[in-house]
Amino acid sequence: MKRLRTVPLSMIGLGAAVLVTAALTSSDATGQHTHDATDHGDSREARHGEQAGHDETVSGQAGHGEEAEGRVVELSAESIRAANIHVTILKAELLPEFISAPGEIQLDQYRSAEVTPLIDAVVVKRHARLGDEVKAGQPLITLASIEVAAAQGELRILANEWQRVRRLGKGVVSAKHFVQARVAYEQGRLKLSAYGLDNKQINAVVTRRTKVALGQFQLNAPMSGTVLRDDFRVGQRIKAGHSLFLIADERRVWVEANLPPLQADHIEIGAPARINIGGHWHEGNVIQKHHLLDEQTRTIRVRIAVTPRGEHHHAGEFVQVTITARVDDAKPTLAVPESALVQDDEGNWTVFVEFKPGHFKQTRIHRGTTRGKKIPISGIAEGMPVVTEGAFYLGAELAKSGFEIHSH
Repeated sequence: MKRLRTVPLSMIGLGAAVLVTAALTSSDATGQHTHDATDHGDSREARHGEQAGHDETVSGQAGHGEEAEGRVVELSAESIRAANIHVTILKAELLPEFISAPGEIQLDQYRSAEVTPLIDAVVVKRHARLGDEVKAGQPLITLASIEVAAAQGELRILANEWQRVRRLGKGVVSAKHFVQARVAYEQGRLKLSAYGLDNKQINAVVTRRTKVALGQFQLNAPMSGTVLRDDFRVGQRIKAGHSLFLIADERRVWVEANLPPLQADHIEIGAPARINIGGHWHEGNVIQKHHLLDEQTRTIRVRIAVTPRGEHHHAGEFVQVTITARVDDAKPTLAVPESALVQDDEGNWTVFVEFKPGHFKQTRIHRGTTRGKKIPISGIAEGMPVVTEGAFYLGAELAKSGFEIHSH
């Protein structure tokens, strides 16, 4: 004889009424094992089935041809909306392949600049410090140089001569003298520009409205960004070409990953990538792939551009990189998002199948390796309506019931 046990549970939260039922078949005289069956009908249907003498299953069990081995949660339409439960028909799809490798954060070389004097000079005053946010054209440092003083004095003389010749005009001075005066003046300006003075400072020399002493000049920020290095002291004599400041826009950085040539061949420019920086994942894209093999590591460097969220990160920091790779001869597979998976009382991975409106059965599956935002699964048929959002809530409802799973 078949024993029917109905366990009504009053569920807390969202006013959902959860009904969990189980039909237990006792072992017969031949030593057959006891099986669990889930009754998805109401108690009246169960009693009717019992009176009819049916020994296979209880009326109303889960459809789709699967064995009724899981536990069932029944929710009203209102509760489903409140719990934000979403159901998706399971379909096979092509999943991307990913290549993981260590990487290193580097400054975006296209968004950084070195500030160096183009002539020997002495540091007179600093106007920016390490960590300062500066704007393009903002003064960074005042230097003094004997060569600059000589060039400034020479330009004043040349400017006066050029102004005199212009006032006289070509009708008074010869064409040759007119051209010579103009060329000499322009050469004087170019010399100061070569020493690092901008047009504003050069014009101040010509008009004699400069606010600094003769021989002094300023180096300005070539771009907006953060001062990452200021390697000098006031009064220090600086050689031409010595790096005084490093300025970079840290809103976007590069990450370089070293890949074996075979893996690098499957990486394409523009491929999406994810970078784990300080335990947080950030999105990026492959922007460059080196053509030369690194002689020491025998690897190919792949460069990724990433815009980290939140605080700035620093060049030289090691990170973990996952890059989407090109897949040859890929086959479709069933996959679900992480939010669709929950573990049962025995630690098995499961999904919830909606076998009829408002009825969700917990079904065990086999979980594969995460591939991007999807996880391959097996042990379930294609076309099944699976809960992809809200599975955690359904699992919590079952946990409240305290109903025991029997696995044979």
